[in-house]
Amino acid sequence: MTLKLASISKDIERMVTAHRLKESASYLEEARALLRATDPQALAEKIRSRSRKFPWLVAVPLNTLAGTFTNPGTPRSFTVVGADGSSIQRDRHSPIRFYVINTGHAILTYGPHPGAELDSSAGLYFEDHDLFINPEQKTGPIDEDLAMSVAEMAHLLECTASVDRPAVALRDGSLILWALQEKGRSVQEQDFYLKRFLGCLTGLRASKIPVASYISYPGGHDVCNALRFEICQESPVTCRTCSLGNEERKKLCQWLGQTYDRELFRNLGPGERTDVFGSTSDILRRYGEEHSIDFFYLHVRGEIARVEIPRWVSADAEMLDLVHAVVYDQCQRSSDVPAYPPTLQEAHEQAVISVGDRRLVEEIIERTLAQQGITYTRSAKHRSKRRRGV
Repeated sequence: MTLKLASISKDIERMVTAHRLKESASYLEEARALLRATDPQALAEKIRSRSRKFPWLVAVPLNTLAGTFTNPGTPRSFTVVGADGSSIQRDRHSPIRFYVINTGHAILTYGPHPGAELDSSAGLYFEDHDLFINPEQKTGPIDEDLAMSVAEMAHLLECTASVDRPAVALRDGSLILWALQEKGRSVQEQDFYLKRFLGCLTGLRASKIPVASYISYPGGHDVCNALRFEICQESPVTCRTCSLGNEERKKLCQWLGQTYDRELFRNLGPGERTDVFGSTSDILRRYGEEHSIDFFYLHVRGEIARVEIPRWVSADAEMLDLVHAVVYDQCQRSSDVPAYPPTLQEAHEQAVISVGDRRLVEEIIERTLAQQGITYTRSAKHRSKRRRGV
């Protein structure tokens, strides 16, 4: 054993104690009261008219702040299409540059004529246009994670082409390509992925099939941060020189800063959702108004989940109700606690690439090269990690 646990055991005790104190804080009801008392239109206008960038991510209330909506109920028959992806990423220790993306899907139909289709599609990417944004100059290496997000959405669009309506397209994780707003990302790089990703959203809209993403155990603070902005007396917000003279308000602001939205909405009833909020993620400025991503929180069995939807879904009451009802229905069909949509679980099972699969791909490539008289030589570092040294 190389990890000396004695060195961190006391820190673990301190960490758990700090977590317990946070969990037992008495500000939850005060925060909920603030949620009910705040004018959503005034807050939305205050957020939109800000002069500088926020130091934290803030949700924009599109209608109400504290409104809740009961489960509208599913149609007599409906279809859920789920997609997920897995990959074998490029290995810099390998003499050949390639990556593999495996996209799995599950199409589940409920009602008088139930049905299920489970399958996957794998792709090997090795040509210059697969590896570089600028293949001629061989510059701008492809980000495999972003490429997989695009592939998942494209697969989702493809799978919905012939399904019976009403239908909901569902994927795991966020619809916001957060990685594109990382420092150093060029406009050309953003355009490369967004053109393909948003093209899929446009295709789903044209098919009149609402798309949503499901985030289990969400770690967002967006709504809590909106409440912090409401009580802040400074514009722009400057936390280093806090202007809150009321010590209790200052403590409430600090508590909100370390509280997740899922805790704020733990009082939702089973099947209830919050109203819809708009995200202020920087990259959404490149999405356009119709595809800008909104979200709501939903009480499924065992947890508060976050469901993200494009603006064209949230603006359509019928589509919004369908997403609400179908996602909740999916979670009630789950055997797990907390619940998780079976469509996404099945899509994941189809997409997953096992350790054995990864090794088999390497062996096939090595064997094929050997047949052509080429030795598959890896770096010394890679070889040292694959065998145990003394």
